[in-house]
Order: sequence, then C-alpha cells, then structure tokens
Amino acid sequence: MKHFRIPVIFIIIAFGLITYGQAPENLSQIKGYVYNPENKPSEYSTIVLMNKDSVFMKGTLSGEDGSFLFDGLDEGSYFIMVRNVEFNTYISDPVILRGNDVREFEHIQLVTRVNDLEEVVIRGEKAMVEVHPDKMVYNVSGSVNATGNNALELLSKSPGVMVDMDKNITLQGKSGVQIYINGRPSRISGNDLTNMLEGMRSEDIESIEIISNPSAKYDAEGTGGIINIVLKKNLASGFNGNIIGSYSRGLHSRSSAGTSLNYSGHRINAFSSINLSGNDYMTDRNESMLREAFLLTMDSEEITDRKGLNFAGGVDYHINSEHTLSLDARVLINNRNSAITNNTFITDVAGVLDTELLVSGTNDDGSSENYNGNIHYSFVPNRSSSLTADVSFGTYSSSKYTGQPNWYYNEDGTDLLRSVESDYDANTDIRIFSAQADYEKKISRVTFSAGAKYSYISTGNGLTFYNVENGTPVLDTGRSNNFSYLEKIAAAYFIFNASPTNRISLNAGIRLENTSSLGELVSANPGPDDVVPRNYTTLFPNVSLSYNDEKNHALSLSIGRRITRPDYQNLNPFETKLSELAAWRGNPFLEPNFITNYQLSYSFRRKLVISDTYSVTRNFFAIIFEAVGDKGNVMIPRNMDKVTNNGLSVSYPQKVFKWWEFSAFLIYNYSTYGGDFEGTLIGLKAHIVNFRLQNNIKLPLGITMELSYFGTTPVIWRGTVHVDGFQRIDIGVKREFFNKKLMLQATGSDLFNTGSTYYYSSDYGGIIVDGDISFDQRRVGFSATYKFGNQQIKTRKKSRSAMDEELERISE
Repeated sequence: MKHFRIPVIFIIIAFGLITYGQAPENLSQIKGYVYNPENKPSEYSTIVLMNKDSVFMKGTLSGEDGSFLFDGLDEGSYFIMVRNVEFNTYISDPVILRGNDVREFEHIQLVTRVNDLEEVVIRGEKAMVEVHPDKMVYNVSGSVNATGNNALELLSKSPGVMVDMDKNITLQGKSGVQIYINGRPSRISGNDLTNMLEGMRSEDIESIEIISNPSAKYDAEGTGGIINIVLKKNLASGFNGNIIGSYSRGLHSRSSAGTSLNYSGHRINAFSSINLSGNDYMTDRNESMLREAFLLTMDSEEITDRKGLNFAGGVDYHINSEHTLSLDARVLINNRNSAITNNTFITDVAGVLDTELLVSGTNDDGSSENYNGNIHYSFVPNRSSSLTADVSFGTYSSSKYTGQPNWYYNEDGTDLLRSVESDYDANTDIRIFSAQADYEKKISRVTFSAGAKYSYISTGNGLTFYNVENGTPVLDTGRSNNFSYLEKIAAAYFIFNASPTNRISLNAGIRLENTSSLGELVSANPGPDDVVPRNYTTLFPNVSLSYNDEKNHALSLSIGRRITRPDYQNLNPFETKLSELAAWRGNPFLEPNFITNYQLSYSFRRKLVISDTYSVTRNFFAIIFEAVGDKGNVMIPRNMDKVTNNGLSVSYPQKVFKWWEFSAFLIYNYSTYGGDFEGTLIGLKAHIVNFRLQNNIKLPLGITMELSYFGTTPVIWRGTVHVDGFQRIDIGVKREFFNKKLMLQATGSDLFNTGSTYYYSSDYGGIIVDGDISFDQRRVGFSATYKFGNQQIKTRKKSRSAMDEELERISE
C-alpha cells in the first residue's frame, strides 16, 4: 500500500468514462447564466428542466460564474425554472428544440424575494461539510460542537486538518499550511499566529475552506495548501445585527462576548464586529531525556491567561453596475500572561555524582497588536471580462518580558546548592505593503487570466538580556542582540483555461516569483553568519485536467509546485534560553523548502469523493535537538533532505433518515522523513490513518444534536519524533426560540478524556526522549446568540486582498 502512486482503479475509471463520453448522443442543448439583483453571478442556484407538462426532467446547480447546461435533449418543448431561497422563483417562456438546436439564456436576472404586506425572512441551511471541485468547506455556523471553541481548536476538528503539540497546522499530512482570513493571508505565523487563532472565537466564524492544491493564481507560498477562515458577515438588506456570548469550562474557564452591526443599501454595504474574549488554560508535561552521562526527568505545569480584542469593519460602495470600491480593516489585540513551574531531577548515569533537583520557572508577560487594511477595486464591464486591483498594508508589533529563576537543590529538595536567575525583553515590529492586479477574459470556451504582485516586508527584532544578581538586573551585552530582516517579492502569473467539450476542461498556469532578502544581526559578538543576503527566482507551474459527465462521475488530475519560506525569527542566529537546560537558536542559512504535488480525484454524484495525492518536499523544516555540554540541549531548525507523503482520502455524506445525516472522512498517509545532519542520520517512516465521523440528528421539541468522533494512528512530530495515536468524542445540542431570533447551544468536548494527552518518543543523535503532554481540551460549553433587525439575506461578492503570505512567517 505504501508504494501506490496513482491507483490502477482510477485509470480504469478514467478510461471507462472517456470511452462512455464518446458514445453518440443528441446534441440539443439549453444553457445560460444566472445573475443576482446586483448583476453578479448567482452560484449554486437550483436549475430545473421541465417538459411542456411541467414534469421534472433534469436538475443541476449553477456554477461559480452563474452558468448552467442541459445537453443531450430530445426535440420538444421545455421550461427552465430557477430557484434560490434568497430570490423569487424564475420560470422561462417555452423553449422549442428541433434537431440539434442550442438555446442560450444570456442573462437570467433574479429578483429579491419581498412581500408587500410584511418583510419576508429567508433562511437556508447548509450542509455541515461541502465538497467542491477545488476545495472542501466546513460550515462552522452549522456545527453545534463549534460552541466555546477558538479558531485553532476548530481547525483541529476540520476534515484533513491536524494541530500538533507545538500548535503547528498540517493538512492531509503536509506542513507549511498558509492561513487566510476572508480570502486574505493572515500575515503572521509561529506563536503569534497561535495567539491570534486562540483569540478568535467560533461565534465569529462562518466557515473554514480547505484548499489542498491551489492554482497558479494563488501565491506560491504554502507547501501544505491553504486554509481560509471565513468570518461571519450578515449581508441582509437594511439594518441588522446580533449579540453573542459564550462560556466553557475545563480545568479552567473561557468566555467571550461580542456584537456585530451591519447595513446594506442600494449602493452601500457597511459592516462591523467586535469581540472580547478571556481564555485560561493549563498544560502539563512529563518528560525523561537520557544523555550519555545524565538522565533528566522533568515534570512541568503551565497556566496561561489570555485576553483578546478583535475588531473588523468595512464598507463597500457600488459606484455603478460595473465599478465597485471596498475598504476594510481588522484589529487584533492580545495580552498573554503565563507561568511555568518546572521540576527536573538530574541523575548521573554512572552514579558518581549526587542527583540534583532543578526547580525552575518561566514567567511571561506579553502583548501583541495587529492592524491590517485593504483597498479593493473591481471593474466588471461584462460577463466575459473583469479587472481587479488591491492595495494592502499592515503592521504587527509584540513585546514580551520573561523572568527565569532557577534553583538547584539536593535530591530531596531540602538544601539549596546554588541559584541562577535571568530576565529578558523581546520586541518585534513588522511593516508590510503589498499591491496586486488581476485580469480575466473569457472568449467562448477559453478563459485567460493574468496578474502581478509586489510586496515589501521590513522586520525588526530586539532581545535585551539581563543577569539577576542579588535581585538587581544587570545587562548582559553578550546575550543581547538586534536582528533585522528585509524581504521583497515580485510575482506574475498566467492561466489558460479551456473546455473543448462540455465534459472535459483543462487548466494550465505558471507563476514566476523573485525573492530578494537580507538578514542582519547586530550584537556584541560579531560572527560570519551576521549578514545573509539572498536572491532567487523560481517558476511554479500548475496543471489540471478534469472530466465531468454532469450526472454521476467527475474525475480530475493535477500537478503543481509550491514553496514555504522560513519564519523570520527562525533565521535569527542568536541563541535564546528557554530554560536553564534548554535553548533555541535560529539558522540564518535555513533554505526555503519546495514541494511538488500530484493529485488524482474522483467524485460520484457529488457525494462520494476519493482523492489520491503524492508529494515530495525538498529542504523540509525539521527541529533538531543538539547536545550542549553534559546536560543541556539546543533546538535548531534545519533543512531535512527529503520528505515524501502518499495519501488517500475518502469522504462521503449520507442522509439516512429525515432526522439523521452523517459525513464520514477517512485519510491515509504514508510518510517518510530522511536527512543527514552532520553525521546524525534520520530515517523515519509512518503509516498514518485518521477517521472522522460527524452525525447531525434532529430530536423532538426542535432540538438538534451533533455527535462526532475522531481517531488517528501514530504520527510524526517535528520530523523527528513519534507520537502515539489518540481518539476523542464530542457532542453538542442546540435549540432556537422566538421565531429563530434566539439560539441556545451546549457542548461537551473530548467526553472521555481520550484525546487531550499526547505520548511521544524519539531516539537520535545520542539523545533518547520519552514523554507526554496534556492540554485542557476536555470541556463543557454554553452559548447564546440573539439576532435583531432585518435578517433577509442579500448576496454580495467577496473581494480579495493584495496582502500576500509574507506575514505568515512571523514568529516570536
């Protein structure tokens, strides 16, 4: 199983479908385009074909461009009916077909559903998980179990997504995932990305889009793919809003409260939201580390208190039917305090020296502020062409004070032998500017797309280190430094999309990116690694071929190349102490890694989806432990020679009864990790299987229950560490009151406490590690949502930002 690349069964299916596609058929067609009242394509509207007696013949959904097609039709008289919960039903005049006629509805304009006597509130329910040709969508707003979770926890519950013990995100077994917010790169990574995601509440999130193999139109950054978090935005006509509050309790409590206000008129749409959150949690860790001369046995407890404020707002101005201008901004502010208590027994393996007990602590007091803005312009003169332009700008700043007291005792902790205490201040400031333009032109069955982008990133990082002597901090210039990083990226792309037949389509794109960077360290101890310039130009091709009979079968094959650049702080060569026995050191020569993705997907009746992927990553980012002295170790990011991932995913939603529907997801990955780090060889292999089952059950009295299960076999952490498998069960219930204006929800996460502790081990470079980490994930939560104002939906096309993924790579 581990050596399969493209299963033979897919080749057989492809051959059979193409052969089937060559069979003689009637060439009569009815096709057209559906538009909403704002003259934008109305995607996913239901299109029904009826005969002259109004009997149902065929049905389909409109595409992203509003298009639909019925082919292979016999001679006769037909009607077209278009249905959408947001608009009035449209029924066409009779359409008469003779011979091989082709009839086209150039512009079906839908009308907003209204009532002369009283405003009508239109609501539609989405499936919890939707599978599209280019992405998978997890509708958080429809998930009861989302209550009381933060964004990072929601990602861990999304199909194909895993969050490891360092809170790094992987997608279908691949790291280097880029996080987008409302179609725009989140601009931060590492611990700062964790802070932001943990500060975002599920009550603010509409859906999570999972894009495993992006096209050349997307920035090439992100070897693992893209995860787009779509925030809630009520676009109903007139004025409306909501008030949301939530509370959950595990070992510690979490709470949030927020509101959103929206206005949608003929030309202007304005929206705003604000959320305040408090998040307390505890993390326990136990670890034994065997060195050549010493055994270190450690247990630690970390208690964290995080408070956050999230604000988003913007305005869209529709100048006329062709021109639109949008302005929006987002503010994320976090304050985080944490205290780690650590007890480590240091035992001489030879028994010559007495065992010592190190009692240490790490006390962090930090804050971060992230301000982002975007200006978007759209020009759509007709349905065959469009021009968009974006200018984005952002600033990020963080500051953190850390105190590290260390006391050495004899084994029973009665006698103090010596003490070492230090403090340090760490500050980061980042400025980003990006601009891009995109043009698209459709000519018959061919579409051309082209665009260009430029981004400029400037970062400054300062570390001031103090040795505490007799209670007084004394500056240590040898351990203090300033690190600056400058990066410029210029990119251009071209995409050719053609549909030679109604069933076959080809998408071929090429992206060119030039990266110029300069990292510079200023410290009291100059070294050869202090200044590292780089300049490289890379091509990123992406090609996909698909077949869709528009009835039962769809098949697609794609290949693409992507890149992940190092986090800025990982390039800082200075050493930062994490504790008395552990330190972190950046690597200024850390190279970007590149991945080549191969993907073959098959869909049956838009329900069963099978996807086979194979990828090769060069220069994979691994975290390597290196021994320092007899007892210490330093963690260093290094490039691993090669990582391969061969994966098979299967998803299937099923409505068993009117009151019960479920979605099942199975993902298998065979991964290999190989590298030679100055004589230390690493060669790990892992068969990883994870399974997710989500049930949605309608109970009496209008109660909806969601029951979900997740389980996984052992995985690889940091490219060098084995982690045992685990499983968990979550449950949630909800009920609506007062004509659906008030919604109450209750949830239980990890009911049996089987998915909150992770057991790990590693053996390389003369260091044997065995340990476990427990997180505060077994929780009970409650939430309440109250809606006010007009809730009749009005659609509006989302805009994209120019801001690239550059700030994705900021870390503490």
